[in-house]
Amino acid sequence: MKKIVVVSGALKWAAIAFIVIMPILEAGYWITNGYPFLAPFLHISSLPAFGDIPIGWADLTEVQKLLGFIANLLPLFFSMAALGYLARLFSAYEHLRLFERKNADLLKKTGGLIVLGQVAHLFYTACISLVLTCRNPVGHRNISISIGLHELEMLAIGIVVLLVSWIYAEAIKMHEEQEATV
Repeated sequence: MKKIVVVSGALKWAAIAFIVIMPILEAGYWITNGYPFLAPFLHISSLPAFGDIPIGWADLTEVQKLLGFIANLLPLFFSMAALGYLARLFSAYEHLRLFERKNADLLKKTGGLIVLGQVAHLFYTACISLVLTCRNPVGHRNISISIGLHELEMLAIGIVVLLVSWIYAEAIKMHEEQEATV
């Protein structure tokens, strides 16, 4: 049981740390033009390409960068909210509150946010493509919608988390029934 307490506490604080760090890193990405000083150490993806005209950081105005940051807050919101629910779940586990309906609900909300986040990704790609190509010449502006392998993987993970939450809720019902009959 001590391992559950220690690992749950560590995971809770890791989730909270990611909630705090993610928007800061996202803002830094747009402020520093994609962290070019980290290129020797890390591979950081560049701006997405839409259409025939390549888009570089030098081509973007400050307003476009601000709008790009705001557009990136949409998928970030779903990730942060899911991590918030996971932090609450790990906090319950840290206090050894294992078989509670609230835990199943937290898991269900986490899975729902993961699924909704992938649906919102369609809107995000439309927004970011518009922001990045709005200064292109007429005929080269884009509004794109895309679904990639990563989005399908996350959708599958969200569905699995929803299934696990359903099984967890049923196990809690069985646990409560056993507690009532003894």
